[in-house]
Amino acid sequence: MGLYSILVRPFVHNADIEKASKFALRYFELNEKIPGGRLISRWIHNNRPTGLQREVFGLDFYNPIGLSAGLDLHGELYNDLNNLGFSFVEIGPMNADGIRRAIRRIQQDPQNDILAACIREDFLTAFTLAYDFCDFFVIDLSANPSTDILDPLLDARLAEDVYKPIVVKLPKELPPSETEDILDYCQMNRIDGIEVQTLEQIRHIVSYTSGRLPIIADIVIETPEQAAEALEAGASLVEVRDGLVRQGPRFISKIQKYLLNQVKNERSNPREDSPAPEA
Repeated sequence: MGLYSILVRPFVHNADIEKASKFALRYFELNEKIPGGRLISRWIHNNRPTGLQREVFGLDFYNPIGLSAGLDLHGELYNDLNNLGFSFVEIGPMNADGIRRAIRRIQQDPQNDILAACIREDFLTAFTLAYDFCDFFVIDLSANPSTDILDPLLDARLAEDVYKPIVVKLPKELPPSETEDILDYCQMNRIDGIEVQTLEQIRHIVSYTSGRLPIIADIVIETPEQAAEALEAGASLVEVRDGLVRQGPRFISKIQKYLLNQVKNERSNPREDSPAPEA
């Protein structure tokens, strides 16, 4: 049993997820202050297990597990959280003021691995401010699912020397017709991916786009099986927050091991997708 289980789990197990996240973040902040803590954490939790690497929208991920927005709201502990076994960390959601605060931190402590910024307000200002400091951007349309928000961002990206991916986060409850309107826009305008909050959304998007748009599954994941189910449904990456907060850092290692076992089993017992040719 680790320190997290002893010191934190009793307080976060049944708490509201937002309150629980704040409590957990303070624990991770204390860990940051331990001399050599980052090296120890990276060695213990290992975010680079052989066999889970994948390329998604042009970026190389060491494994398909990322940290969801909602924990590191202000970009304070992305490197320390990344060392818990994640291949990327999504900071935010934030507005332009939040981005300015995060940039000050990033300038002092450049990210070790892939860093995404989730933007919920002040979209164009926040996007242009963060462009040089983050690897990709999640544009959260949960409060206003309008593609009009995206046009200025795409124009701004054209003026940049380096192309960086833009991912659109859909509201959890969005009628299929409105979802499909956004998907049509994304496919016609070089949006690089979609972030969704339910398995049903994953399956709908895979079916409607024939799998042409990469999907990040920002769903509630509290077991390794749920992470695997999201990937099997068609997600390219999965994000975890609830499971980390409720169970602690070892939960990410459990997901990695579960996915690695799946990979090994598939290699040992390859699927026969088509019947053998007739003699």
